[in-house]
Amino acid sequence: MRTTILSKEFLSSFGINRVIEEKPKSGQKMVYIVEIDDTIYALKIMSAADERIKRELDIYERFKDNKGIPNVLKKEQYGEDLVVLEEFIEGNDLSKIKSLYRGDSLKVRKLIADIAHILTPVWESMCIHRDLKPQNIIIKPDGKPVVLDFGIARDLEDETITPTGFQPFTWTFASPEQFAFRKDLISYRTDFFCLGIIAYHLYTGDYPFGRSQSEVLRTFSGTQVVFDVSDDLMNKFLNSSLKLNVAERPRTIDQFINALSI
Repeated sequence: MRTTILSKEFLSSFGINRVIEEKPKSGQKMVYIVEIDDTIYALKIMSAADERIKRELDIYERFKDNKGIPNVLKKEQYGEDLVVLEEFIEGNDLSKIKSLYRGDSLKVRKLIADIAHILTPVWESMCIHRDLKPQNIIIKPDGKPVVLDFGIARDLEDETITPTGFQPFTWTFASPEQFAFRKDLISYRTDFFCLGIIAYHLYTGDYPFGRSQSEVLRTFSGTQVVFDVSDDLMNKFLNSSLKLNVAERPRTIDQFINALSI
C-alpha cells in the first residue's frame, strides 16, 4: 500500500480529527476507524486497480438506500490508492457471537429472514453475493444484521466477473455449483444454499457438509443429506435450502423466505 496513512497531509486532506483504531489488514485492504467532526466512520484504503473493490463499491452505490448494506459517503483516489469513507456499523460480526444463537430455532430463522429481506432487492436486480458467511454479517446492538463484503458479488448479466482458476468462495460456506465452477448454475439459489449453511452452523455449532475441504467435496459427491436437528421448523428449512441439486431448492425468493416459517 503506497499511501502514507497517518501523515499529517493525508489526515488533513480528509478532515480526520483522529484515528481511533486500526483493523487487521484484509488482503490488500487497510481499514481504520476514524473521527471526523465528532462522527465515527470506517476509512478503507485499497488499490485503485482492484476489480473486486470496484465491484463492491458499485453494489454499495446501487443499493445505497438499503439499510442492511453499508453506505459509502465518499470515495476518492489518493495517489495510486482508492480511499473510501463508509458509515461506521456498530456491532459484532456474527462469527464472534454465534453462541447466542445456538439451539434457538426461532432466533436463527428470524435472522436468516432478515438477511434474505436485505438481499431481496440485490437478487431481484440479478446480482448475487456468493460469499455469505458469519464473518460478512454484522449484528447491530438492536439485533438487526448488516451484510458486508460484496467483493466477489456477481452480476448474472456480466460474463466477465470471475477470472479462470480463481476460487471465489469460502469452502465451508459454499455450494456444490461453486466448487464445480459451474457459472451456468450460479443464481440467487446459490445464496439460498449459503444461508442454509449459516443457519445450520448457528443452530448446531457444526458444519452441515464437513469441516475440511476434502470432506465437503466427498459429501457433495455423494447422495443428498437429510437433516434432522430435533426442531421440525428448522428441519423444514434446512431440507429445503440445502439441496445439492440447484433445481430442487426453492425456485423463488418468496418460497425461500416462506420455508423459514416466520
